[in-house]
Amino acid sequence: MTTSLIIHGHFYQPPRENPYTGIIPYQETPDNCGNWNEEIYRTCYLPNAYSRYLDFSGKIDRINNNYCYISSNFGPTLLKWMDSAHPEFIKKLKEADRESMSRTGHSNILAQCYNHVILPLENHRTKETQVKWAIEDYRFRFGHKPEGFWLAECAIDKETIDVLAENGITYVVLSPWQATAIDGKSLEGSPAPCDRPFFIEGNNSRITAFFYDPDLASGISFGHLLRDADSLYEKLVDMKNARHNPDLISWATDGEIYGHHEPFGDMALAALIKKVSEDTEFELTNYGAFLEKHPVSQTATLSNGDDGRGSSWSCCHGVGRWYRDCGCHTGGPDSWNQKWRAPLRKAFNNLEEKTRMVFDSEVKKILGSEVSPDSFLEGFGKVLSGRLSVASYIKSYQSATGLNLTDEQTNNLAILLDAMKNCMFTYTSCGWFFNDISGIEPSQCIQYAICCANRIQRFITNENVLISLMKDLSYAESNIASAGNGEDIGRKLIWTIPPEVEACAFFLINSRIANKEQKKNSYGIFSLSEISETSITIKDTLVLNENIFTYEDNSALEGTLSIVFKSKSTGYSYTFSSNNMPLHMRESIRTWLTDSVSINLEEDRLIKLTKDAQRFLFLFSTDSKTKEIQSSENISFYVLILKSYLSDSRNMSFERLNNLWPLIKFIKVAGRMSDFIQLQNLFDKQMNFYAELASHNILTEMKALEMLKILALIREEEIYPDITLIQNEIYPIFTGKKETDYSKETILQLKKDLNFTYPWN
Repeated sequence: MTTSLIIHGHFYQPPRENPYTGIIPYQETPDNCGNWNEEIYRTCYLPNAYSRYLDFSGKIDRINNNYCYISSNFGPTLLKWMDSAHPEFIKKLKEADRESMSRTGHSNILAQCYNHVILPLENHRTKETQVKWAIEDYRFRFGHKPEGFWLAECAIDKETIDVLAENGITYVVLSPWQATAIDGKSLEGSPAPCDRPFFIEGNNSRITAFFYDPDLASGISFGHLLRDADSLYEKLVDMKNARHNPDLISWATDGEIYGHHEPFGDMALAALIKKVSEDTEFELTNYGAFLEKHPVSQTATLSNGDDGRGSSWSCCHGVGRWYRDCGCHTGGPDSWNQKWRAPLRKAFNNLEEKTRMVFDSEVKKILGSEVSPDSFLEGFGKVLSGRLSVASYIKSYQSATGLNLTDEQTNNLAILLDAMKNCMFTYTSCGWFFNDISGIEPSQCIQYAICCANRIQRFITNENVLISLMKDLSYAESNIASAGNGEDIGRKLIWTIPPEVEACAFFLINSRIANKEQKKNSYGIFSLSEISETSITIKDTLVLNENIFTYEDNSALEGTLSIVFKSKSTGYSYTFSSNNMPLHMRESIRTWLTDSVSINLEEDRLIKLTKDAQRFLFLFSTDSKTKEIQSSENISFYVLILKSYLSDSRNMSFERLNNLWPLIKFIKVAGRMSDFIQLQNLFDKQMNFYAELASHNILTEMKALEMLKILALIREEEIYPDITLIQNEIYPIFTGKKETDYSKETILQLKKDLNFTYPWN
């Protein structure tokens, strides 16, 4: 008997953007990229879209899109970031959706609570908005409604069940420890059965719940079961036999375990998928398909938690972890406490009460009593998903109501919508999950609260909302004396650079030093309208403000940056300098400067320098004192020449590279490690250029052969560029999923030189 196997991955990162700019600030990461989203994309999300299965010799036998075979959910805020940062990944998710729909009749992908709030702790209005925003985001991405829904931390209560049912959600995935009884019979502390689905009841409706296998989930997450796919498969077979051929075996974990927390976990997953597909013991499927074949017949009773407020998968007390010092936390010394949680939530609750009051009042004032503030907010999901711009969304209400809104009214509606979004983002669950209020996650939630307070201040005349928020935050004390309390943390987060000035500085510096390909007309939520020798105009696309600044550049000849921006509307001035420049902007400028440096030499002069380098190389092999004569500055000069001539990947050819080869060899032998790294980066970039051509189906056979000749040449000098992306793009040709007019000989050569199993079996 074949047992259904469902592997679920919960893929999620909290929103990290500065709410005023839409830019993710620099944060320390293991690879020093300064962006946790990028770090985890590199180690987990991307590898699972192109996961390698290796043969016995270490060659690539196949490349899997693992998302086609596992059940998953992705946080909408994470996917929103990927929309611009990695749109190619969104295509792979859509591929997984289509493939699973074709294979099983149901999508592998579930929707997820929009910004990962703990729904049992939220009021009914927030529950409705979060679910509707999530469904809108899902429908826009995949073209159909979701069947299943992933709840943040699996947190659930009866009202949440009702809201999900009312919005057409069929099933959820929960921890087996969240159930207390089956058909009224107590489980007596044992986990719920995980081999079949159950009804769970709300106050007025019911939906279906799948409970994941606790042993497998724990073993995958903490027991390193992903280090050996063969052993994991044997464990599954043993479980199947011990349980007398159950209908279903499933587990659910954080998706980041498949590569980020467990290095190469994506490859173990790919190997497991292959083993399962080659026998009849198991069949990989998804919850929707299983539910269609196995109708529900039993009802599970869920725990209400210690406080009667619901249950979750990561708090044994219910949902206490997200509003009180319940004892659950991650990290920190044993002497630390989480008493800060209660005042932090109270501060946000007080802010929400004011924000809701302002939102309801002002929306009715502008749009009239016939427009429900709730429906106006819920429809904002079309903007969050990218379906509509803020301006277009508000204009749609203007058309529907027949109102002729003024610019001020339109601006006010945009500000109100953004205020409510930031208000909800303050409740992102990560803000309470860890050990101290001084961490990145609580600080991010506080930053959203500050933005919300500033947004609604224009509508409140009898109170300073920010001061009230800070007073509330002062009661949330950190375990670290130097961190102070929530107010101290909050005051450090109040921007020191006005966001519109930061954007103006970015556009101005970019216009001056970036090359043509790197010119920018957007910076987060800001767009560049006009720039001249003395003024700059930008637009905030989120709250629809236009900002006009004059500027005066007082930068010193010694290299000190100092630009004075003056607002035409308010008259305030601000000096932007190298001392207050954000780290992420520094990194952008460093890239522009590096890529803009070029040395234009005639071809014969270049060849002469190459011959000079060749002579130096001869001296290096015969005279140990040459290194003292040939300065590192001259070597760096050669690197610069080479980079200048090879930086445009479109114009690199094998013949030209071959002519310059003595120069490359000289840099490799005589240069420093940093020089060699620059060479490596040059050829990484070149291979990625060929991958880009292949992704657009314009990598001609001649270009493909040129790529292989270049690859062979540099490998002779033990320079091994990253060929991951070109492997990803060429692989569909081998499997017949991408048409090509390449000759059989070229295809075989590509397989061999790009490290695939050769010949293809």
